[in-house]
Amino acid sequence: MMDITSKRKAVAETLMKGTGTAAFYSASDEAVHSPRVSCAVSVGDKRKRNELGGSNDDGAGLKFNDFEKLRKEVNFLAAQTWAMYDNVDGMPRLYARIRKVAAPLFGLRITHLEADPDDEREILWFEQDLPVSAGQFRLGKNEDMKDISMFSHVIHCKEGGNTGHLTVSPRKGETWALFKNWDINWSSSEPDSHRRYEYDIVEILSDHADGTGVSVAFLHKAKGFASVFFRMGTGVADMFRMPTGDADTFRMETGDADTSQIPPQDIYQFSHMIPSFKMTGFEAKGLPKDAYELDQAALPEKVEEKDVPSHLIPRPKPEALCFPSKHTGKVFQTGQFWAFGGDYDFTPRFYGRIQKITLTQAFDEAAELKIHVSRLKATSFPENVIKWKDKRMPVGCGTFSVPKSCSIFYPQHLTHQIFPQTSMDGNECTILPKIGQVWMIYTDWVPHYDLVALEEHDLDFEVVEVLDDALNYKVLALERALVTSEEKNHFFRAAKSRPSYCHEEDGPGVIFTIPQSKMRRFSHPLPVSRVTKEVDGEMEVLFEVDKKALPHGA
Repeated sequence: MMDITSKRKAVAETLMKGTGTAAFYSASDEAVHSPRVSCAVSVGDKRKRNELGGSNDDGAGLKFNDFEKLRKEVNFLAAQTWAMYDNVDGMPRLYARIRKVAAPLFGLRITHLEADPDDEREILWFEQDLPVSAGQFRLGKNEDMKDISMFSHVIHCKEGGNTGHLTVSPRKGETWALFKNWDINWSSSEPDSHRRYEYDIVEILSDHADGTGVSVAFLHKAKGFASVFFRMGTGVADMFRMPTGDADTFRMETGDADTSQIPPQDIYQFSHMIPSFKMTGFEAKGLPKDAYELDQAALPEKVEEKDVPSHLIPRPKPEALCFPSKHTGKVFQTGQFWAFGGDYDFTPRFYGRIQKITLTQAFDEAAELKIHVSRLKATSFPENVIKWKDKRMPVGCGTFSVPKSCSIFYPQHLTHQIFPQTSMDGNECTILPKIGQVWMIYTDWVPHYDLVALEEHDLDFEVVEVLDDALNYKVLALERALVTSEEKNHFFRAAKSRPSYCHEEDGPGVIFTIPQSKMRRFSHPLPVSRVTKEVDGEMEVLFEVDKKALPHGA
């Protein structure tokens, strides 16, 4: 049997051959089973099931979201980590870090991630070529690629500081596949007999914690839809223990609705993350509430379906109807969260939830849309977060309460929709910088900034992209790009340098870290889209930002 060091060497040599996948092979004369060199279902066939309106029998049923848009060339950015399909059964359980994106002729420079376990049982699992998609990884070999068909989705990857490790673990709100009937001892009991995998699909209910692991809820495929999955319900649960080798998994059941606690030592039970969109239940008749539409390219061909119980189908409410605004092109709906400006300027530093929409029309006058919005109110921050000295200063991120009182807005007052994480009762929500988002930050932040300085435009701001949101926030400074044609909006790209007065706290680089204690440095998220424009005679991928969301002078 190959030791883990030899295995890594074999992986690296294979990747340098340009396969684009982490196919394992033996560099010695020893015969080692290599399950990753063939795939029963090609990635192309699996991706076809995602095409809207496709006629593939396996994908029959209503579809709502186009997952292929997530994999367009314009979505690839340096410093991202992507999941790639493997050649075992075509599931996205391989990872690569994007080093460089070339334009106008698209190309990628990537670094593959290699599993780097330190637990004895996990090492044995890895040495038997069994799949690893969660836990510790390390950077492997580089590769140049032009074909993006092997890429599935962006993942969150936590960097381990001085250890050099990268950690991938399930996060709250994500959807993952679990190996059904999993046992860590597969690696020591005829591993070849365990290579035809079956899966349970779960929603992640809690972030991974070293002491407790991950809480998950089992999802079921809804009959009549291509890839909608839902929970059977919630209620008082009975807990029992499921043996899983040396460790035990706690599982709670409430009839057909069940949850499970995956302990930290069983992290290898997670097969792969499945991209998904959260559904409201009002998109089509018969949809269950709080369901997910999952990416079919990350699902097995055959999944057992269940009828949706009638009590899980939401009843439409008149105020839940959509109201389009002819003047702004925006579509408003109750329950949505939107950003808006303050009394002193139109910069959208404030948030609210739409509670009611009214449409009035006087004689011989155009219909008028009035939007009743509950302004979000910031709640207390953790003790380690530095607070504003001036309590009137706007708070851009954190936890907010949703009061019952409303203010009336008109469509032009609401700049862009935001998507916070809401509590079960809907009375609180959380808005935090997330990987891939673009935010406006205070350039040289100090807690004694006051509202007078903000109103008189005496404060400096800059635009950043969030690269990492684990514990602290790693960000990339962006700079204005001058495009060749007349444009109404502003365009940004990765900055080449930052002003010298920024160096004292952030350092001289364009990538720097904002500690959680100074998270109030984040002013507000920006509505952006990725576009390709000509800059200085060359085509570049840029962030297009609505200039109404930028502070005065930015």
